[in-house]
Amino acid sequence: MGGTASGFRGGGRPSRTAEFMALFRAVETAGRADRRLFEDPYATALLTGRLRALAGFARLPVAGRLATWFLDAGWPRTRSSAVVRTRLIDDLVRQAVRQGASQALMLGAGFDSRPYRLEELRDVPLFEVDHPSTQQAKRQRLEARLGRLPANVHFVPVDFEQDDLETALVRAGFDTRVAAVAVWEGVVSYLTAAAVDRNFRMLTGILARGSQLIFTYVHKGALDGSVAFREARRWKSSVRSTGEPFIFGFNPAELADYLRARGFALMSDVSTADAAKSYCEPMQRREAGSELYRIAAAQRAAV
Repeated sequence: MGGTASGFRGGGRPSRTAEFMALFRAVETAGRADRRLFEDPYATALLTGRLRALAGFARLPVAGRLATWFLDAGWPRTRSSAVVRTRLIDDLVRQAVRQGASQALMLGAGFDSRPYRLEELRDVPLFEVDHPSTQQAKRQRLEARLGRLPANVHFVPVDFEQDDLETALVRAGFDTRVAAVAVWEGVVSYLTAAAVDRNFRMLTGILARGSQLIFTYVHKGALDGSVAFREARRWKSSVRSTGEPFIFGFNPAELADYLRARGFALMSDVSTADAAKSYCEPMQRREAGSELYRIAAAQRAAV
């Protein structure tokens, strides 16, 4: 599942996949402190209805473990893929700030809670970009949890069918001359090839040299059937049932050339299965992740 399908396209209600990502983070946070990949004290507050109830159930001693079982039975490898991807992106964001990124950009932010839980982002000007409907719901839920939102976080509501992102960002205070770290999580898979190309070229224009872009994508072979992935059919059916089907994927072997042509240099590209081995095996956790879902990091190159 993605983080938010609403990010670079329209939508009249909060993204369902964004809500599921918050649920997976809430369930992960309910685990033992010495065995969890991260802690997200805001995830439950971003949920409503049955999903919030399930997150509450996950906190119960012993019985709460059934929440993980239930999610894994219904959506094989989805939860495990989501939590290791969250941890990896957390680490990539921390690394980018340490390397000099002095502002942050969350594109199609959905119910991402990094601006509120990552210490490295506390004093960094941060811009959350999303469709107005998802953003409004998020702000209301966060304000109920936090009271006052952090002063360094700037919300930029953008309807990508009508508004110009660069103009909206500059108006909000984003500096196109200063290195940034941009997170584009759970969006690419829901766009057409033309929209992906257009957005990458747009990012080339607004991100200063040395900026880092972190994004997720689905292996193209899982969409066209050219590569066999055990969980592909059920996973595609699951996201389709939410009304947010996977549309686009990259061939990992071609990604570096694609990015180079659009002003970016590929820095890393791993599957969530690879990430699960790195993060979970040392903790003796059996998290499979998925070979079809991937996380890439690229740097804005010199023109």
